[in-house]
Amino acid sequence: DLDAPQPLDTGREHLLYRLGAWLYRLLGRLSRPFAPPEPPRDTEKVYAPGGPLLGPEVREALAGRYGAITRPTAGQRSVTLYSALPVPSDGTVVGAVLVSQSTFRILRALYDVRLDVFRVVLASVVAAAVLSLLVSATIARPLRQLRDQASEVVDRRGRLRGRFRGSRRHDEIGDLARALEELTGRLERHLRFIESFAADVSHELKNPLASIRTATEMLGEVDDPADRRRFLEIAWREVARMEHLLSSVREISRIDALLEAEPVAPVDLGRLLAAVIDSVGLHARDDIHLALHLPTDPVLTLASSDRLAQVFTNLLDNATGFSPAGGEVRVEISATPDTAVVAVGDRGPGIPPEHRERIFDRFFTWRPHEPQARDGHTGLGLAIVKAIVEGYGGTVSAENRPGGGARFVVRLPLAP
Repeated sequence: DLDAPQPLDTGREHLLYRLGAWLYRLLGRLSRPFAPPEPPRDTEKVYAPGGPLLGPEVREALAGRYGAITRPTAGQRSVTLYSALPVPSDGTVVGAVLVSQSTFRILRALYDVRLDVFRVVLASVVAAAVLSLLVSATIARPLRQLRDQASEVVDRRGRLRGRFRGSRRHDEIGDLARALEELTGRLERHLRFIESFAADVSHELKNPLASIRTATEMLGEVDDPADRRRFLEIAWREVARMEHLLSSVREISRIDALLEAEPVAPVDLGRLLAAVIDSVGLHARDDIHLALHLPTDPVLTLASSDRLAQVFTNLLDNATGFSPAGGEVRVEISATPDTAVVAVGDRGPGIPPEHRERIFDRFFTWRPHEPQARDGHTGLGLAIVKAIVEGYGGTVSAENRPGGGARFVVRLPLAP
């Protein structure tokens, strides 16, 4: 029987295949209203058992030509290929040979491929679901925790009320959490510094204001011209002290806020210090000797020349103020492979160990040889030096010199 269906023992009976086929049929039903109609397929058996073999391909062969046709296989989803060849004898076609071949084996391989593809799709869906759960557990949840911590860092009035708690994770989210923890820590320290600075400014302004108030009150109670003049001089001196203090506070505030935005250029430290020493020498005591020791090659750093002049002017003023009569202030310039070094030394009393950590604090002043040191010094000179040097990526330190005196060392990156 040429049209007899072949037994279809394939992967179609597999549970996964049936599930995939059901999904495919469901999709087909949903898309059927939008698909063009298919022509009906002729699956009628052409060659019934015991019936005549008179298909179109056989008639072509009996006419002396090659005949071929393809028909759907009855009872299956495959097709059958029919070929008919004429059988000649003495120049006359006496019969025909008809052969057929079903595409059943191809269909069975196709079913196996479909089953493998569906397995891959199903495995991909499972893997995607697992990855989604993994992402939710390892990425989304930590990010939500960071979001919740961020909402707790600042209150509704913008005040800092908490900080990020960091993470022990060793991935990018852990790095982000630790960076945010460090950021809030630095912000917290900066806010404490601002609050402390504001309290120090308030304290420093309180003393001259009290003196001015006392002097003005006494003016209304005395009639002697000499006493009135003395109280007026006190008031004027305290007003000048306040102006000097406020000017220094404004200057160091500008350094903190605007130093990074100021233009920079290569600065020859030798030339700069020579000019600064000439300027300081004009108002320094005549018995103080200022000595500058230069290296053979120029030493350049990248900064603002005006700001560096401010740094070294403050250091030299400090050194000359502490130097004894006939003392020498020694300025030395040197360089390492990547750092410019400027040392300013004097032969004064040096720095007591208990004050060495506070020497660069704002409003700190220690001048044992000047009982009225507060009248002419704000305690911001060395603080300004530190703010400028650190703003340019450098460091400044203080130490005692062998044989007496103090030595301040400024280190700045060399210009490229």
